[in-house]
Amino acid sequence: MKTQDSLKPVGTWEVRHRIKIPALVHAADAMVVERAVSALPGVCKVAADVEKHQVIVRYDATQSAYQVIVDVLENTGFPPLDNWWSRFKGNWFQFSDTNARDNAKAPPPACCNKPPK
Repeated sequence: MKTQDSLKPVGTWEVRHRIKIPALVHAADAMVVERAVSALPGVCKVAADVEKHQVIVRYDATQSAYQVIVDVLENTGFPPLDNWWSRFKGNWFQFSDTNARDNAKAPPPACCNKPPK
């Protein structure tokens, strides 16, 4: 339970995603995945759950992206689950990361909410 609490997004642009990895079966695999993903810029916390075959990643969406994490997982030999639901969620994660980056770069809103006279 302690790991789940430390994975809650804290910052404004931090997000948490769960990525299913069917090849994640041993504790050594979990250590390899955690080391590879935590080396990315913007990644705050990584936790691999061998029993559920998933990796939980908390990262700053302005500095990193879901697709970058997936690419690192594939390059280390642990590709994410490839079914329609995982692809759908992956596309949604990419969309939300793009939105977060665009919103972070947006200019501040007007200082006054009164209508003009």
